[in-house]
Amino acid sequence: MKIASIFFTVILFMFPSKILALLPDPVAEPLKSTILEGIDLTLNNQFEQADRLYQDLIDSLPEYPAGYFYKGATMQAEMLDAENFQNKQEFYALMNRTIQIADSLNRAEEGNAWIYFYKGSAYLYRGFLKMKEGDWYAAYQDARKGVKTLEAGVQQDSTLYDAYLGIGSYKYWKSAKAKFLLWLPFISDQRVHGIELVSQAIQKGLFIEVVGKDQLVWILMDHGDIPRALTLARENYQAYPESRFLRWTLASAAFHAGEWSLSKKLYEELLQQVRRLPANNGFNEVDCLVRLAEIARENESWDNALVHADEALRISLDAETRERAKNKLKKALEIRQEAEDQISKAQMSR
Repeated sequence: MKIASIFFTVILFMFPSKILALLPDPVAEPLKSTILEGIDLTLNNQFEQADRLYQDLIDSLPEYPAGYFYKGATMQAEMLDAENFQNKQEFYALMNRTIQIADSLNRAEEGNAWIYFYKGSAYLYRGFLKMKEGDWYAAYQDARKGVKTLEAGVQQDSTLYDAYLGIGSYKYWKSAKAKFLLWLPFISDQRVHGIELVSQAIQKGLFIEVVGKDQLVWILMDHGDIPRALTLARENYQAYPESRFLRWTLASAAFHAGEWSLSKKLYEELLQQVRRLPANNGFNEVDCLVRLAEIARENESWDNALVHADEALRISLDAETRERAKNKLKKALEIRQEAEDQISKAQMSR
């Protein structure tokens, strides 16, 4: 395999005008089916199987970025599933390798839009994890690089609809987070345009339909279109009923829609599932319990609100996880105090 890699590199630099004819086509078989199979495995929480599949892809195509990108994307999905980022250095190495290979291929000859897709997406995935770590400046820099790269791919091939997901998401969230500045004449509101681009990606993209719908759910919840968000979340969940990734989204959409029974059921299921995860660090337990406490509060079930909030506050967390969960813990504390007050008032009125 090492000899094959060296041979590919020699060809790359000796015959750049011919290299694109040698590159795999992700739209064609068998690469297309391999990528889709790995995505399905990841969505169904089968991270080890997806990782092995993409490692095989790396071994067979060591100088092509797809395997590195999708292996890294799977690793990020697994880390988010447990809210545990202990494997982040390996993730960063995979995304950096994706970018490095894409740059080598682009130096040889610009013209393959999918290479821009892998590079741009790697920047966006890398930036998202940096945001989760609290490094907002580095996250923004990566996001800008990623979108610029995806836009270069679309300039070469306007039918690269998978790239529209990253571009549209960036445009929406950039405007949404700066909406207090949108009154300024030099700040444009790109939220509607962002939603349109993400919708196009879902309808016409090859690999991102489910992930695109999931992203659109969160966008629509932020935008205030809760009914449409809930409809899309249901569609995704019905297609992948074993997916924790999509269960979290439906639970949140149901919560924002005021569908308390459905939301309660899903958060209770998630709570049991995350407690069984080997990498459970308590963060997602707190998340579920606080949501259950909120649902109980909304229904004035003060005894249950007190139980859930108190349980959230008693979970043992390491210092880093406690810092990330501080807002959730603050909410749990507020609900516990409110529940205690309401219970006390009820007892006094008897």
